[in-house]
Amino acid sequence: MRLRPKMTLDRLSRSPSRVFLVLTGSFLFGVALGALWERPVGGLSGLPAAIAVGVLLAAALSRAGRRAVLVAAALACATVGFWRCLSALESSAYVQPEVSAVVDIRNFEGTVVTEPQFRSDGLVSFDVDQVVACDGDGSVLPRARLYVRSPLRYLRGDRLAWECRPRVVSELGRSGFDDRLLLDGVRWTCSVYRLPEVLSSGHSAAWSEALSGLRRAVVRSVERVFPEPESSFLLGLLVGIRDGLPSELADGFRDAGLSHVLAVSGYNVAQLISVGVLLLGLMLVPRRRSVTVMAAAVLVFAGLVGGDASVVRAAIMGCVGILATLQRRRYSGVRSLLAAAALMLALNPLVLRHDVGFQLSFAAVWGLHGLAPHLLNLLPVGWRRNWLARTASETTAATLATLPIVLKAFGRLPAVGLLANLAVLPIIPWAMLFGTLAATVGTVSLPLALVPGVVAAWLMRTAEWLAITSLAVCPYALELEVGPTVVVLLYLWLALLWFALRGRSERLCRER
Repeated sequence: MRLRPKMTLDRLSRSPSRVFLVLTGSFLFGVALGALWERPVGGLSGLPAAIAVGVLLAAALSRAGRRAVLVAAALACATVGFWRCLSALESSAYVQPEVSAVVDIRNFEGTVVTEPQFRSDGLVSFDVDQVVACDGDGSVLPRARLYVRSPLRYLRGDRLAWECRPRVVSELGRSGFDDRLLLDGVRWTCSVYRLPEVLSSGHSAAWSEALSGLRRAVVRSVERVFPEPESSFLLGLLVGIRDGLPSELADGFRDAGLSHVLAVSGYNVAQLISVGVLLLGLMLVPRRRSVTVMAAAVLVFAGLVGGDASVVRAAIMGCVGILATLQRRRYSGVRSLLAAAALMLALNPLVLRHDVGFQLSFAAVWGLHGLAPHLLNLLPVGWRRNWLARTASETTAATLATLPIVLKAFGRLPAVGLLANLAVLPIIPWAMLFGTLAATVGTVSLPLALVPGVVAAWLMRTAEWLAITSLAVCPYALELEVGPTVVVLLYLWLALLWFALRGRSERLCRER
């Protein structure tokens, strides 16, 4: 018996979880429409919000039933999502006036607004804002990114004076790189070869200074305990610093489809939660207290490693899962994924179109929660509890879910990527565990840190060897550049595959 639309709306409107799915999905649909449109609409920034509120109030104040209110609320959420995307575009660097006049200026003052990043080429990069042209008309310029060859550690809040030859972002000639800079609000860059003068030392918020101090302490301890390239490898795993990694090793991991291993991602956050809950359980910490401690640890970790999309997504999903545990509610990966997407896009909807990391992170997690269980059901019943079968289904699902984005962004998919991930991923949690233990003990005693440090170094060396060996055995890759139309067609095929696999899983459940 087929359900009529009226009956379907009745069922949706009476289930809080389904109402959440409808409203969140409507908001995301509106943001997606805004991302596809992405044209500033001057003078209408508040109109969609007013229309959305009016539609919702009209439905609520009239004597309409649940169905009408749900439809009105869905339309309102979609309208708000569309408006949020366009309003973010109007205030972004993508539509700001050109700053070509900056190339004629040589002396500047500005305030450091990001944590400095140390690169493998010896340069330190950081963003400066509130920039003033000293030898021009004294006008305030947009945000810039500086590349400084300096042994000094500049701190967030420092007021600097420097001399350089600016380059406008659009003149750098690297479209992907330009897009990332514009998303960060950067309109021009400077390579500074003379040491900038520190005019004043600023002070950030107490929590920001505490996180910066903790981050620097972790870096010092890791560099003290581990040699290169293991120290850079571990810093990439723990705090997201991967600029110091040798280019040969980074290229090897990238060509083997393992570049995500070298950076902090949602996988690292998931392992942090798993290891933390295990350790707290061994210490006999009560369950409710342990999940509260892990929620705080996840938030501190997310602040420590920065605002990478996959880390923020995993932190939100982890906190939702912890909240569900505290409330004794069943955790839903799909609902927490939608909640994370809605929250992140409400804060910055431009990442949907311009941040490949955001796209890959959410596509991979959708594959893990949407495709992986159904792929696992294709195997015989006796195999489904096998660790290797679960890992293979999850890796295959994540690869399929991210395939269109990978081909669109990079035009290359390593043939050995699936097997390389199966071999390397199980090593990473243990390398993180022993590396963290060595770095922590190393702040007190270097000799005591050698035992966990040797184990962590051996694990990282093993991961490096597996990556390089797998690439040497099978150096081939699928090289194919695709456009937006092909990406849409591939995701339509994935949607059909999901429906087919889901239907098969439901039939198997009924037969049992």
